[in-house]
Amino acid sequence: MIEKIFKRNPYLRTMLAIAIPVSIQSLFQASLSIIDQIMVGELGENAIAAVGLGSRFPNIFITTLNAIGVSTSIMVAQYWGKKDKKNIARSFGGNLFIGLAITIIFFIISFILPKQVLGCYTKDANVIELGSQYLKTIAVGYIPILLITMFSSVLRSTEHVKLPMYAGVFGIVMNTLLNYVLIFGNFGFTPMGLQGTAYATNITRFLEASILFVCVYVKKYPGAYKFKEISDLSVSFMKKIIAISTPIIINEFLWALGETMYSIVYGRMGTSDIAAMTLTYPIQNLSIGLLSGVSVAAGIMVGNKLGQDEREEAFKYSRKFVQLGIVSSAVFGVLLILLSKVYVVIFNISDDLKECTVKILIMYSLVLWIKVSNMIIGGGILRSGGETKYTLFLDMFGTWGIGVPMGFVSSIIFKFPIEWVYLIISSEELVRFIIGMKIMYSKKWMNNLTERDVGKSIS
Repeated sequence: MIEKIFKRNPYLRTMLAIAIPVSIQSLFQASLSIIDQIMVGELGENAIAAVGLGSRFPNIFITTLNAIGVSTSIMVAQYWGKKDKKNIARSFGGNLFIGLAITIIFFIISFILPKQVLGCYTKDANVIELGSQYLKTIAVGYIPILLITMFSSVLRSTEHVKLPMYAGVFGIVMNTLLNYVLIFGNFGFTPMGLQGTAYATNITRFLEASILFVCVYVKKYPGAYKFKEISDLSVSFMKKIIAISTPIIINEFLWALGETMYSIVYGRMGTSDIAAMTLTYPIQNLSIGLLSGVSVAAGIMVGNKLGQDEREEAFKYSRKFVQLGIVSSAVFGVLLILLSKVYVVIFNISDDLKECTVKILIMYSLVLWIKVSNMIIGGGILRSGGETKYTLFLDMFGTWGIGVPMGFVSSIIFKFPIEWVYLIISSEELVRFIIGMKIMYSKKWMNNLTERDVGKSIS
């Protein structure tokens, strides 16, 4: 019965083939962050706050680097639809070089100016000291993050989604084990406390990048290119990459910077408030990760259809993805409300901190369906046609035009409790959703990026 359904519904078959491995990897990563929080939570409130704030700047880097991954996926997905392997290699190479430049910049700032970075978030001297040590150590793992991002992007866009999943799951298991050993000093190791989780993360990232690199070249998967293949870049081809990647990079960087501004808002409200918010991040990552595969599948499948010049089918897919995201996230939101009190029990924290965390989780559950819809529309559908300026407008208007100002006004002027500050900040998601749906139905984003290359090779 199930086999007949899949045969009659190619959309469902392809979507699940892409979405499930991506979501499994994301879910394992989110589960890891929960485990990390439990372990770090044993070190006290300051440690929780230090990891939360110490991770903010690396998260800006990772988000900005993901923009390069998105740019790679957009181009590779469309060229894969045309089976143009030469331009797939060029797309990979051009984006890799841009990503390397970004990685070097973030590494220098993180390694040389960690205390200055942490000082932007909080005035708590203990949190600054702990967080800056954590940030400086984490910076060593930036290069493997670049490699993981690039190989995962090209593999997923060429229908090789299982390898990134396997490597990611291995990394999650390894990181959990290393956390247990290094944080608390088990199996004869010296206890390293908060620094232990930073070292565990770095070791894991190097191992995960190595697995992807070796497997790609041994199996001759897309990404196993020689230097001359990825460096065969003309001015015209680089202009195409820059035209696609620049709005995404600016978008993701400023969006991540906006998220950092939110952390500043929470951090200035007090160490307990930022600790409560930090404890919700694993659940936020879990819920978004559960449906991240739908967003990735949307970008790849809609991009494939656009590359094959099947516009109506691409738009049909777009509507299905949005509907799927709304229903799935609404169901998860209800479950989260019901289980929020169970979640906080696992942490060794005060009752007041538990109560505050539960309130934030409830507010998050109410806006989850909008967040997921925006992820699918902006992160997958609109970008699949290369019209990245639309998502730049949506995110910048929502984050900087509504979210950041409302966050400072509600916390500093009106001094609302943190859960209400969070809900007020999240109102920008609703505005973005309304505008995003209007743009999607306009169909102005539906471009075939390969049609300019028909009959000739870009050289």
